[in-house]
Amino acid sequence: MARGDVDSGASADLSPVIGDDPLDLRLSLASIVHWADSTGVRRDVMTKVAFPIDDMGMFLVVNQLSYNGAMRPVELSLALGMTPTNMSKIVGRLVQAGLTVRVAAPDDDRGVLVALTDEGRRIGERIMATADTNMAALLADWSPAELDDLRRMMARLARVHRRDR
Repeated sequence: MARGDVDSGASADLSPVIGDDPLDLRLSLASIVHWADSTGVRRDVMTKVAFPIDDMGMFLVVNQLSYNGAMRPVELSLALGMTPTNMSKIVGRLVQAGLTVRVAAPDDDRGVLVALTDEGRRIGERIMATADTNMAALLADWSPAELDDLRRMMARLARVHRRDR
């Protein structure tokens, strides 16, 4: 890669802004989120569950629906950081592939939800089983007490996050 117009580095601070405290919660959460959200991890799960189409957007929607149940397209867009137009296209491809279906929202006469079909649910079950296996391997050397503490603290953090949204 050509360097182009590069500063000599004399005035550049190359250290992270956050510092290097290994117990900094911000750093820990960012590391976990970036790892879990990485293309490599997602591709690995897609392979392990034999996702039928090489389409990351489609996989991410099936993943969201597996964790949350049926959702409005706008909720999926917000959760995945996609535009409503892109989400509409992805949902259309999922419907064509037989993995999702659009259904009427029970609480809104004009609303639509995206839900997993039986085949989509089978893939979702494989996603959850893979997540369980990956988590068990990651935490294999943790004691039962440590795992219980982690579960309780993460559940508490998630409750606070959901409440404050």
